[in-house]
Amino acid sequence: MVMKCRPICVALFFLLACAFPLPAQQSPVKVRVRIVLVDKDLNQKPVPFFVVSLKGGVKTAEVKTGLDGTAETSLPRGIYTVTTPKAVELAGKRFSWNLQVKLSGGEQSLDLNNDNAKTEEVSKAAPPESANGRGGDLSEQFKRLKNSVVTVRSELGHGTGFFVDNKGLVLTNQHVVGSSGYLAVQFDREHKIVAKLIAADPAKDVALLWVNTASFPSAVPAPLAPTSKGATPVQEGERVFTIGSPLSLEKIITTGIISKVQEHILISDININPGNSGGPLFNDAGQVVGLTTFGERDGAGPGVSGIVRIEEALTLIEMNRAKATGVPPSGTLLPVEPLTPYPIEGLKAALKREKFDARPYYLSVGDFNVALSTPPLDFREQEEERLQAERARQKRNKKHQDTVASEDDSDAPKEWLEDAGAHPAVFEVYVQAKAKEGVGAGFGRAFLTPNAPAKLKFKADFQKMQLFCGEKEVQPIHPGRVPVSVSVHNRAVKMEDATFKGIYLYPPDAINPQCGQAKLVIYSTKGDEPIIKVFDEKTVQAVWADFDAFRRVAEEKASKDNDKRKTDSIAASAAATK
Repeated sequence: MVMKCRPICVALFFLLACAFPLPAQQSPVKVRVRIVLVDKDLNQKPVPFFVVSLKGGVKTAEVKTGLDGTAETSLPRGIYTVTTPKAVELAGKRFSWNLQVKLSGGEQSLDLNNDNAKTEEVSKAAPPESANGRGGDLSEQFKRLKNSVVTVRSELGHGTGFFVDNKGLVLTNQHVVGSSGYLAVQFDREHKIVAKLIAADPAKDVALLWVNTASFPSAVPAPLAPTSKGATPVQEGERVFTIGSPLSLEKIITTGIISKVQEHILISDININPGNSGGPLFNDAGQVVGLTTFGERDGAGPGVSGIVRIEEALTLIEMNRAKATGVPPSGTLLPVEPLTPYPIEGLKAALKREKFDARPYYLSVGDFNVALSTPPLDFREQEEERLQAERARQKRNKKHQDTVASEDDSDAPKEWLEDAGAHPAVFEVYVQAKAKEGVGAGFGRAFLTPNAPAKLKFKADFQKMQLFCGEKEVQPIHPGRVPVSVSVHNRAVKMEDATFKGIYLYPPDAINPQCGQAKLVIYSTKGDEPIIKVFDEKTVQAVWADFDAFRRVAEEKASKDNDKRKTDSIAASAAATK
């Protein structure tokens, strides 16, 4: 009976299927979850490595955001409840999400942000406290910790460091100090002293310096975060901040969050610029959890920064702490840049000179080329380059009949220079080896392959320089010795070589007419006799005259300061007699 019914049942099934088609299989929705919060300064902060749950009637999924705060998954269409198992803390607030969304279409973005989050104020007792019971408030943290941070200077440039004890031990990155023969630590704009390298670990990129803290009476050690095996002093998503010396600035605070905790390093969205290297990364309690080491930017966002975990430096500190005993390094203050910048009026006046002779500033000294730089010369050359570029642009636009700015606008210095104060009042000396073709190579090319390019090599490597005003050596503010590489291949020249370039900054009165004789002594790594260049009177007068505007401003400021001191003294005496 069953066997006889089967053909009829099958036929009936197909008839019903044709009359009532089965619903088509729907493709899943590709869901892109993105979590970005905006802080009080309107900075966008992606929330990395954060779990989001999507629960629907058919399927439930959990996703974890990446470094950019995004995650992707595929889910069937329908209505889902989006929740976050944990909350995110930012700028004193706690953010969490619990909302319903309808997934439809092929792709759908789900943005979790300040507007659709459940927000609650973080209790003042919630942030972890530092050793002295203060934490959380960035302004208070900065006031308390800024005197633990210093600028570390070497021949390679400058970075940041911080005190780890009261004996004068300073921790920084090894790449900041390198193999420099000159090391100094600057506490503020007026106090800089010599530093001694105690120990370094290039593999971990940490170095330990020793300085005489008697010259920095306000210095305090930065509290190091307590560490234990298997635990970390900072968590992913936690707010962090650093104090450092980025670019040409000093003791600037920057904030961010921890994106990833790895075995040896921390990844953060905190902004690290040249000069920040070696600085302390603090957790919300004001404890050092790492050393800011590198930053990577791709132009599409804030980028990521790498921080050496403080645990990587603890062994170096403990193994070498005993070396900071006995007589400390010299506490004699070293020269610093003048506190008063070069006046903008003096720079503008330099542009108005109709006759300007640059020859006294560029010299040939044996195997080296020497360039002397002053703020007016530097400003004039920069402005001339800008004007040439502007006129070339106008010429191109004129050919295309575009509207261009007037000649008066292009000839005027940029307005931002009014407030920039960007030209310190220093005298700079640049020394670089000349490039030359070897005698044998030149002879062979001339007779055998006259059409071949000249093969050039640097004639020497810069080691150091000395500047003398009369018989007295002038101490540099910053002595620099930086690597330079050249790669040129064309029909005329072929050059693949590297050398060192000297960049020394001196006080504005380094050479002057009262010197009697001003000379530069250049040393090469070849060990030959040093090369001596005596500056002629024209060069000395040109450099001295370039600082006339600065001297006038400095004298006026000194006079006003002196008058103020007298007034304050009289007022104090009058108050004491009452």
